[in-house]
Amino acid sequence: MKQTYIRDLKPDSPVHDTFLVQSKEHKIASNGAAYLDLSLRDTTGAIPGKLWDYSERTTPAFEVDEIVEITGHVESYRGTAQLRVRKIAVCPSEDVSLLDYLPRTQRDPEEMYAALLERVRDMSESPLRALILAVVEDAAIAERLKLAPAAMSYHHAFLGGLLEHVSSLLALADRMADHYPWLRRDLLLAGVIFHDLGKTAELNFTRGFRYSTRGQLLGHIMIGLEMVQEKIRQIPDFPAELKDQIEHIILSHHGKLEFGSPKEPMFPEALVVHYLDDLDSKLEAMHEQYAADQNRPGDWTGRNPALKRELLKVAPKDGSQQEPRKPE
Repeated sequence: MKQTYIRDLKPDSPVHDTFLVQSKEHKIASNGAAYLDLSLRDTTGAIPGKLWDYSERTTPAFEVDEIVEITGHVESYRGTAQLRVRKIAVCPSEDVSLLDYLPRTQRDPEEMYAALLERVRDMSESPLRALILAVVEDAAIAERLKLAPAAMSYHHAFLGGLLEHVSSLLALADRMADHYPWLRRDLLLAGVIFHDLGKTAELNFTRGFRYSTRGQLLGHIMIGLEMVQEKIRQIPDFPAELKDQIEHIILSHHGKLEFGSPKEPMFPEALVVHYLDDLDSKLEAMHEQYAADQNRPGDWTGRNPALKRELLKVAPKDGSQQEPRKPE
């Protein structure tokens, strides 16, 4: 079991623990010595590492995205902490939990999933309810839905991020339907559940976050469309008009052709799904930027890559400081 986390490492302290290898590069120092330049991470962050006296013949083999056991110590280099590695070895996979090494939601994925199921089961009997249940009760989909990030980096880029994003959108969709009672509530709920479903297959997250080959080739919109179409084929006499509208919501949820949407929203529920998705993702990007830069001096954060701008620091509503994500 992992005991020491990167956020707690102090200069001149010994280290004997496990980390995920985020990157690895063979380099030659100015004195001709070979070494490995590493980036190591756990759920609290990343730290550079240096393995000196490297030799392919004597150094145990390991690859990027593997969990390794490291013995060494923390040193300060140009004001930044790094690990000076003395020993390194691959850690048996059965001895580790992925949740210790990658950013993760602070909410319980099982509780979020149970709440999602309860909300769907509360819907009136209909072909749409049957379709949503066919998707979310599929064991293979559910397993990945509980862990999938919503993105590689821009927003909800952590284990459970996709389910956290969908859970937020479900609550927002219900409020929108309360405010605009002429909206089709069940279609809104289906849209927010299905819009990013393809990310469960677009992204690999068994070690680091990487695009799958299929994800690179097709993207999450097309993959999600195929996943929903497969379930529709299994439901006898599913209404053709409803099928078209569900597919349109998936295809149009990015809003603009230049943002990757094959279509732009053409009816109210599709428009709402787009704007709620956009709002939730951007607010989460802001929240994460504030948490990361809470100790940064001055009135402004660093530049946020998702929003392409700096953010004015404002006090949280309750006056408390926002905390960065941490292991539970």
